[in-house]
Order: sequence, then C-alpha cells, then structure tokens
Amino acid sequence: MATYQGEKYINLQLRSILGQLSDDDEVIVVDDCSTDRTCDEIYTLNDTRLVLVRNNENQGVLRAFETALSRCSGEIVFLSDQDDLWLPKKVEKVLDAFAHDPALMLVVSDATLIDENGNTIGDSFYAQRGNFRAGLWSNLLIGKFHGCTMAFRSTLLRSALPFPPGRLVHHDTWIGCMNALIGGKTSYIAEPLVAYRRHSTNVTGRVKLGNYTRLRMRSQMLLGFLAFWWGAIATRQRKRLLF
Repeated sequence: MATYQGEKYINLQLRSILGQLSDDDEVIVVDDCSTDRTCDEIYTLNDTRLVLVRNNENQGVLRAFETALSRCSGEIVFLSDQDDLWLPKKVEKVLDAFAHDPALMLVVSDATLIDENGNTIGDSFYAQRGNFRAGLWSNLLIGKFHGCTMAFRSTLLRSALPFPPGRLVHHDTWIGCMNALIGGKTSYIAEPLVAYRRHSTNVTGRVKLGNYTRLRMRSQMLLGFLAFWWGAIATRQRKRLLF
C-alpha cells in the first residue's frame, strides 16, 4: 500500500485488511511524505504485522508502490489503496483461486463503488469501466487493470520490478501488462471483493489524462518493455557463453 494524506480513511481500510490476515502475513505501507495524521492513524492500530516505511520526500505513487513491493516477502502479494475497504472473504477467495490453479500468476476481481461516506454508488466497477481484459496491447490502449482489485504471485516481481523511469506509468497497468508479456496466466473473479471509494481527494482515477500525457505514458511503457526484452536476450546469451 502507498499512502499520502490519507488520514480520513486509512484506519478503516487497514482494519478491513488485518481482520482477514493470518499472524504470519504482513502489510507493507509506504507513506509518501504525508503532512497530516496518516502515519499516526497507522501507529494507533499497534499491529506487529504492519510495516510502515516513511519517505523523506514525496516521490509519487509509482515510486511509493515500487518501494513497497520491493520489501514484500510473502508468496502472494495483494495491492491496496489507502481509502477503500476490503469486503469479507476477499483474501480467502483470492487465495482459493491461486490454490486451485498452480499455473495462475495474477488474479483480478470486480469491485463495488462507494462514496466518501461509505454509501454504495455502483454495484460493479467493471460494469462502468467496461469488461476486463488481460491482454498486453488492449491494456496499452485502455488500461483495465485496477490495482486495488489485484493480487499476484511474488515471482511476477522478478519481471515487473523495477518500474520504468519517471512518474507517468501506472503501477497496476505495468504489472498486468508485464504478466501478459511473459505469458503469465490471469484469472478474473466477477464477484466484487473490494469497495472502491470515490471522493474528491482520490490520488488516482479522478483526473482524465490528456492525449499528450497518454502518449507519453504509453511511450514510457513501451520503452520499459523493450528494455526488459533486451535484458532477457542478453541474459540468455550470457548463459550460452557460460555453457
């Protein structure tokens, strides 16, 4: 989880998460230099499973998630926003999906939509956004991966990290596309497992990007894919030379 100025909802969100975890699980939170009571609200939970990393300067959402993911030690990694709510049995149902299919690399679920007061304003995120698609090129055109609904095997991070330079790339789209690029299997759970909160201070999802910004974002992603592809070729060549 990445947090920034999230004092209003962070306590409720973490409670909805911690109540579904085992004693051996961890919640990695990277606070991106908040100036409100976000960190205080996290500390009040007094839960040893919480690991709080505090940035000394604001680095943006992409870098905050990159730091959080680089510190994960579990086999299955869940992404989370700071202001949503995990619905009951989210963890159980996602873990069941992974347990029943060893080849499965990434799981995405639907989400309900709630307002700043927790009132339901939509029964299905993907009914409003359009059907979920896992393909590489389709997501480069219109991103369908929604971070707060995603979980994946930690082995995917070997390919997904580090993120491309800059701040424009969306971490969830990048992870989903990298999974498609390496041929990883994705499963979509049509049932809402998250209550996605929409409010005036959302860090992401509220501002419609202009065409120029979209072009720059996709260019950075393409360059990142090329760098990964070139690195993979170079690694294979070195292995051939060694043997």
